[in-house]
Amino acid sequence: MFDLLLAAGASIDGNNDQYEHWSPLMLTFHWDQPEMRQVLMEHGARIGLVEAMLSEDDATVETLLRPGKSALPDIAPNGGSLLAFARTPFAIDRLLELGVSAVEKDRWDTNPMEAMSRLGSRGWPLVQHLLSRGLKAEPQEHARLGDTGALAAAFESNPDIARSDAVMMAAVEFGHLELVRWLLDRGANVNARAATGSGGTALHSAAWNGDLPMVKLLVAAGADVFARDPEHNNTPAGWAQVAMTISNNSKCKDVVDYLSGGP
Repeated sequence: MFDLLLAAGASIDGNNDQYEHWSPLMLTFHWDQPEMRQVLMEHGARIGLVEAMLSEDDATVETLLRPGKSALPDIAPNGGSLLAFARTPFAIDRLLELGVSAVEKDRWDTNPMEAMSRLGSRGWPLVQHLLSRGLKAEPQEHARLGDTGALAAAFESNPDIARSDAVMMAAVEFGHLELVRWLLDRGANVNARAATGSGGTALHSAAWNGDLPMVKLLVAAGADVFARDPEHNNTPAGWAQVAMTISNNSKCKDVVDYLSGGP
């Protein structure tokens, strides 16, 4: 489809006003499509500030934001802070120097710290840099990164952290098996639910990801295999079944078999 659109003369930069101001090049970073990215670059795709930050191109970022120029875009994608798209300490520092908000939330209610914590291992050094600049990370952000040490320190002064549904959901979503075990040992709700989206349980999340070890851990701890989400009225096994089609995740079949009592 990508090749057909290019052959038909589709714009490599697109008109993105109705797509939260995301360019095609930006999307190749979000969906991890390096081959499409290369083709767009070869066709002369525009590299603005956000594209330069996503590609970790500090030289271009420095050029675009050099003293005396400071050409910040008028509109940030998703209607939030440009800082959410920084992918290097240099870009973080330069944006902060220019007064870009470190706490502004986008239309998805996500601030830069949360956005970076959702990058997994790639987000670890970015979150650490934000912390060094005096910003605060919420417990669920530490959970997304699998930072048991930070959560253990916070748990000492506030044991309720381990019983937070948001923390449990973050740890499950990002596949941190040992952290989830640590949370369950400290009273975490095995049937924790997401506060946004479809409102599925931790087991729904693990099933969607095709994370069989996580699914087994949650079931052994008493997770409700018949729980239904309020939006789709579907079970964890149902979510795994749907994920097989939508995300082409072959691991979901093992989850479906396990939750359905198959071999």
